[in-house]
Amino acid sequence: MVSRCDCGAVTEVREDCLKSGNTRSCGCLQPDVAHSLATHGMWKTRTYRIWNGMKARCRNKDSKKAHLYAGKGIKVCDRWLSFENFLADMGEAPDGMSIERRNGNGNYEPGNCMWATLKDQANNTTRNRLVTHVGRTQTVAQWAAEIGVDPNTLLYRLRRGWTIEQALSPTQRNTLRKQKRSEERAQRRRACETCGAEFFPRKWQLDQGRGRFCSQKCNMAGRAAMSAPDAQRRARETRNARYADSPPNERGER
Repeated sequence: MVSRCDCGAVTEVREDCLKSGNTRSCGCLQPDVAHSLATHGMWKTRTYRIWNGMKARCRNKDSKKAHLYAGKGIKVCDRWLSFENFLADMGEAPDGMSIERRNGNGNYEPGNCMWATLKDQANNTTRNRLVTHVGRTQTVAQWAAEIGVDPNTLLYRLRRGWTIEQALSPTQRNTLRKQKRSEERAQRRRACETCGAEFFPRKWQLDQGRGRFCSQKCNMAGRAAMSAPDAQRRARETRNARYADSPPNERGER
């Protein structure tokens, strides 16, 4: 049937809907009805998704991360079960930040929550290793950033049994490496059999029975000065030392 709306518009409506009161306008009341039904109008915002995820983590015991939230007894306080109260206490989520608990074993409640970056959240997990030095306690990642080394490098030092003072020294690794190289170099010190000059043959040369002459010139002079039997004996010793640990086929055996 044709009916005239209170706004003056004329439209066709079903008679039963008009009599039952289901249809009360031509459609002009829809904005007012939608506004009256809306609570906060933020259900599509990032802040609302964070709030909704916070509740889900603490309620869903079948989640893969339940042992970190619901399994540990972490709860959302009664006040924050309402999004309006959560929004009033925390405000809207800043870009690049999410909700973080100051005390990882505490509940989601005012006074224990803040907006934090992913880096801040990573430094506030129970899986982090804390290191105390000169009265300050920080995570390994925080100490590594402060002294300018990779976090894995600092963890490696601590696992190898370094003291905290050694591990937190930015140049300690290079110092120990140089000290080790100096000791190895001192063990390779030799005197040339021809001219007597001091030199440092390589480790593989010593392993193969070489490293008796400081240069090719001294090598040729030394071999020329040796008698034929001595030269043959030296050659045999060198060959045997070189192939001592080699398979038979590399030694020319069948």
